[in-house]
Amino acid sequence: MNPLIILTAVFASLFVIQTIIFSILLKKARKAFAETSSTAFQASKEPDITKLTETESRIMLEIARSGALGARDLSRRLGLSREHVARTLKKLVENGLLTREGKPYKYKLTDLGERIVKSRDITHASGEDS
Repeated sequence: MNPLIILTAVFASLFVIQTIIFSILLKKARKAFAETSSTAFQASKEPDITKLTETESRIMLEIARSGALGARDLSRRLGLSREHVARTLKKLVENGLLTREGKPYKYKLTDLGERIVKSRDITHASGEDS
């Protein structure tokens, strides 16, 4: 047999083995990273209700009273700009206190948001409005 063919077969086999090993290692690394980052992410996502701003508190109370509302409805009811309300809603969604559905978006309290509204008088929450 031609030595060039043998050498090509050996290198092709080594390349395949190397690719398999790197794929396995990459999969393990991704899994380990996902576990550590999701744990850290979940810990950082737990909202501190003592740091709710006045606007966040007012929005959560209005949604608790009225049900699902859009940014425009909330801005009219609270007398705030729609842009400010939309930014605040986005923050509350990211913190897991609200969910949004449909187009245009309607916002509802999550279970965590409902527990916060029910378990604490958030109208007296401290923190500056942002």
